[in-house]
Amino acid sequence: MALAVSLVSTVALACPDCPTAQVVRASVVGDDFWNNLVVLSVPFLLIGALSALLYRVGLPPRDVSAARVREQSEISS
Repeated sequence: MALAVSLVSTVALACPDCPTAQVVRASVVGDDFWNNLVVLSVPFLLIGALSALLYRVGLPPRDVSAARVREQSEISS
């Protein structure tokens, strides 16, 4: 158990400004960051807007009493 804790604590003490971290940070938050963010988020926004529109418009209410009568007539036949 102590070995596991010591392994985790050594990873947690890693330097965030090492050269590898700087390269990764520069590649993630580079020139195309906003472009990529828009490309990734637009499909979710469109699907959400379309879902909200369809929910707002809704389907016409079904005639529940007619469906029950139809089911009872099928059962009794």
